[in-house]
Amino acid sequence: MSKEETIFGDDWPYSKAKSALLRSAAVVMRERGPRSATLKNIAGKAGVTEPAIFRHFDGVDGVFLSLFAVSELFYGKFVEGFKDTEYSGLDRLESSMDKIFAILKDYPDFAYIIAKPDPIYRQYPKLKAMVEKLDASMRAAVLDCLKEAKSAGQLIAAVEQESFATALIGALFQVMYAWLENVGGYDPRKEGKKIINALFALARKPGLESKVVKPAVVKPSVTKPSAAKPTTTKASAAKPSAEKSKATKTAKATKTPKK
Repeated sequence: MSKEETIFGDDWPYSKAKSALLRSAAVVMRERGPRSATLKNIAGKAGVTEPAIFRHFDGVDGVFLSLFAVSELFYGKFVEGFKDTEYSGLDRLESSMDKIFAILKDYPDFAYIIAKPDPIYRQYPKLKAMVEKLDASMRAAVLDCLKEAKSAGQLIAAVEQESFATALIGALFQVMYAWLENVGGYDPRKEGKKIINALFALARKPGLESKVVKPAVVKPSVTKPSAAKPTTTKASAAKPSAEKSKATKTAKATKTPKK
């Protein structure tokens, strides 16, 4: 994994070797929980020796610090999506949530460090405080959309912005947790859209429709098998047989009858 293989481009700070180790650490956490992310287990998952990890990180603490930087990159990308000016209010919020779900779908190996950063980094007071800042920035982005929606008259009068923001973020993490439990079978984009749209239906003023362009569904093309053509070999093989049969009939017809 390199910067060319991520959505982060030049913001991705790690070499392929470091990226492989971080991915392995994230997968170990996803499969067994953060307490299992020991150097031995990470090395085993990556297919390297434990000393190889020390060539790239300052022990397990160095791995965890770098993993936090990865979590931070993902949350930064989430918040960045809310700044899209293509839509406004509830439509901007809907579009931003869909982008988050799409990112989740593309990065199942990092499911745990995205969905549950707090259990991983709580042992590091500085990182724990930074996780709280990530949560706060996400909430602020959601509230900004809701305030815009309120000003544009998109919300029904009964909607209280703080409470609705809490419900939306709760729904987002509900989708993340379900995805974490079954990254191979749960589609966060499909299921997340259902849950978020159900909440929007409760808040959106009657008569207003979403302006978010739905992603096109590309149907796989089915190539019909071409009809089998007789091969030259078969035709050639059949020809002598026909000629032999013809010769036999001619011989019988010209055979001199017995006296």
